[in-house]
Amino acid sequence: MLSCLIVLVTHDTIGWVTIALVWLGHVTVTGAELFQSAGHWGLISELSDPERRGEYQGAARLGGTAGQVWAPAAFTFLAISWDTPGWLLIGAVVVVAAIGMHPAARAAERFLQADHSRGTADLPA
Repeated sequence: MLSCLIVLVTHDTIGWVTIALVWLGHVTVTGAELFQSAGHWGLISELSDPERRGEYQGAARLGGTAGQVWAPAAFTFLAISWDTPGWLLIGAVVVVAAIGMHPAARAAERFLQADHSRGTADLPA
């Protein structure tokens, strides 16, 4: 969200101020991407069944690929065509996704624990 707000402001600036703000926007989005990548791998390694980790990684990559196909086009359209409301909508999408991550991770954790306990209960003693 911070990156969206920084780049949004560059519409009204000129010269070195614009250059500095674009650089700062780049730094903030790179930091967010690194944090997101670490979180993504943490979720995959911690919340996937160790015996089926490849399946989980494949599903995660499929979702990521879909996002890499439509998101750049949609976000570019919003930023260019809608200007300020577009940037705010992009930021809102990011915030909503971030807010939804915690409940989704907790639900996955509960499912994994229930599935694991069910699987061990079926094993012969």
